[in-house]
Amino acid sequence: MWQVVGHEAAITLLSRSLERDMLSHAYIFVGPPQVGKMTLALALAQGVNCLASPASRPCGECSQCRRIAQGRHPDVQVVDLEVSASRATLKKEIGIDQVREVQHWAILKPYEGRCRVIVFREAAHLSSDASNALLKLLEEPPESVLFILLTIRVESILPTVLSRCQRVDLNPLSLNTVARELLSTRGIPPQEAMELARLSGGRIGWALEAAGNPQVLIDYTREVGRVASLVEDGLEERFAYAAELATLFPRDREKALGSLKTALSWWRDLLLVKKGGEELVSNVSAREALHRCSQWVSTPQVVEAIKRTQDTMDCLEANVNPSLALEVLMLSLPRRDG
Repeated sequence: MWQVVGHEAAITLLSRSLERDMLSHAYIFVGPPQVGKMTLALALAQGVNCLASPASRPCGECSQCRRIAQGRHPDVQVVDLEVSASRATLKKEIGIDQVREVQHWAILKPYEGRCRVIVFREAAHLSSDASNALLKLLEEPPESVLFILLTIRVESILPTVLSRCQRVDLNPLSLNTVARELLSTRGIPPQEAMELARLSGGRIGWALEAAGNPQVLIDYTREVGRVASLVEDGLEERFAYAAELATLFPRDREKALGSLKTALSWWRDLLLVKKGGEELVSNVSAREALHRCSQWVSTPQVVEAIKRTQDTMDCLEANVNPSLALEVLMLSLPRRDG
């Protein structure tokens, strides 16, 4: 049984391929953060190594499935950004040395299961040399090896690498699906479950994490408050905020980008308020600030702020200088003093 919430089309595709023994040697799962890409990748790793009959894979109960779920299977490897030994920060790229290790590992026969599975957590972080080395592996894939690439930004993947993978798109889930999962697995009351689903934007991973860890929601609410006040702050406060995010980015890319995603959701809520769609606002706690800001910010300014924020996130993902990118963003946002 696939332990994946939603994504029925992707599960149907992979299930049929498993049952017919017609899996591709490489897949690329494309979708927003925490939408379920890694969950689906591990479920597929279970499927190719499951001891149950083909029609029942993955069963989730056999020794192979359990060990993969626990992160203890010797034939499943996850490749991610490494921590720099000299600066104790995450490196900006998945380097050639990491892919060379994968090359050596991939030619070995499976140690315990039927198939080795190599998951690249964020394939957009592959360096140019690493991408070319991976391309050689994909062109002449070793036997009994399955490659799964995960990415938020498919346009950052080397086109020749992309052409050798079967693409599976994972879109945000419906809010009702997320709310039902929160209600059934976490026992959250319906109204609270729907509010959390709206905040998640259909990202089931974020919703489940927030439901299980109150600090996630506390931090998110605090960040929304900062974004709301930032709109009316002067340049000194804005540059201080930019410097804070720029310092955070090398240590924790996901958290820094998460702050910008929060800002993006706030601007989109402001656009809804401007257009009379207040009932669709996600950041309910910021309604007062949204109403106040809507009195002086024009609709074109809101649209431009959304575009600028998204462009800044793209620049950071492309390893542009964080301080420069964030300072430019702070200068571009509308200010009450004109």
